[in-house]
Amino acid sequence: MFVCICCCWISSAAAADALPRWEAGIAAGAATLPQYMGSDERYTFALPVPFLVYRGDRVNLDRDGLRAELFGNHDVSLDASLGIGLPVRNSNRARVNMPHLYFSLQAGPRLNWRVYANEQSEWTIRLPWRGVMDVRGHYLGWVSEPDLRIQYKLSDNIGMRLSAGALFASKKFNATYYSVDPIYATATRPAYQAKAGLHSLSVGGTMFWTVNKRLRLFTRLNYRNLSSGVVNSSPLVKTPHYLSGAVGVAWSLYQSDELAASSDDND
Repeated sequence: MFVCICCCWISSAAAADALPRWEAGIAAGAATLPQYMGSDERYTFALPVPFLVYRGDRVNLDRDGLRAELFGNHDVSLDASLGIGLPVRNSNRARVNMPHLYFSLQAGPRLNWRVYANEQSEWTIRLPWRGVMDVRGHYLGWVSEPDLRIQYKLSDNIGMRLSAGALFASKKFNATYYSVDPIYATATRPAYQAKAGLHSLSVGGTMFWTVNKRLRLFTRLNYRNLSSGVVNSSPLVKTPHYLSGAVGVAWSLYQSDELAASSDDND
């Protein structure tokens, strides 16, 4: 629901060793995902997204957001974790006659610890926290999804990224999406009050292919399971597990002549 699924374009692991300091372009892709986590109705759409990359010695701006190294340590960094929640109208069968959900934005810090790295792979533990607010300015609580991400270089042009994580959410966030107030209860939709805690578990994978220095292709598949979460018994959870996916292309329109220093140069 809130993962920016079209933000899988830029990957330094799949690119050549000599990367431009600045890079800007546009990515376009098609995605399919549930209207909200646990919904059995889906959105399928195509979307163009501009991107900007800066590869500094200590600060980087890329698909993971603005990231800065901490304590002069290349293995520990802090970045901005971002996400979205798509709007859900009461035409959704599970939410008929209930208030519709507005488009929401998520933002907060994320601590990254690269626990292992060699020429072909990187293992990183990521610890994010994001506050959630909808477009009306209403605070919807918070979410946190710590995960382990493994990035693997299959060849000079092909790479993959695997991740596994657990999503935790505040009572307010879960209540927004899964509570049913008595006024909206029906014979098939009993009243329900959500609580805070573990929301779901997920695993995902991304494959990316660098066609040339300006053109990259990607495909993304993610599986999420709500069975062990605190909201699984909500009548608004119509399926405890689902797949979401995306395919797309990223085209780098501008690249600086100056090259970024490699990791080895910075060590």
